[in-house]
Amino acid sequence: MNTQTKNSDQNISMTLPLRINFATVEAFLKKKFVGTNVSKTGANGKTTNYFKILDLNLDESHAAPYNLELKIKLKTLTLLFNNKDIHVTVQVQLRLNVSTLELYVEAYKINSHGDHWMATSILKSVLNTFIYKKIIKSLSVDLMPILKEKIDGLNAKLASKLETTKGISILGKVENFTIGHFEIKKNEIWVLVNTSGWCVIAIEDLEF
Repeated sequence: MNTQTKNSDQNISMTLPLRINFATVEAFLKKKFVGTNVSKTGANGKTTNYFKILDLNLDESHAAPYNLELKIKLKTLTLLFNNKDIHVTVQVQLRLNVSTLELYVEAYKINSHGDHWMATSILKSVLNTFIYKKIIKSLSVDLMPILKEKIDGLNAKLASKLETTKGISILGKVENFTIGHFEIKKNEIWVLVNTSGWCVIAIEDLEF
């Protein structure tokens, strides 16, 4: 058999589960935001720091329709509420656009705990703006370039026979992929990727 030629009987299709652990997303958010000051620049060009982000934690939300829960620990930096620890919970509804392969936030809700700082409208406005422009935007991810990069890397290996074990190798190519399912469960983001292409398994040594 000429293994360099793709025949119709070599066509395959399979579903590959893509799993993103919450710990991975949490580590990314911590690196990006912990230690950051939440500030606002006034019309006079002066920047005022209102909060410092002390910690971030990500969990699964059980408050429908939300599926993610982000807990943020802050320290106030204003004169009125100086050095007060504030705990904010953001309920997030993360969705997937199957046509564009983009994870996006469809809705979110912010809750605060402790003290009466939320009565100060400017503090609430500054924090809400920061959460929306920075943190919520960071949860939106375009999966297309990520998947394409991984599949291109796999195809590069399959093009020159990928040895899976001694005496057995695979030659092939993933030609198409689509998203079949998206779900958040047990602190993991699951995306099922439907792939199609062709594959030949070559057995070159019978002495296992």
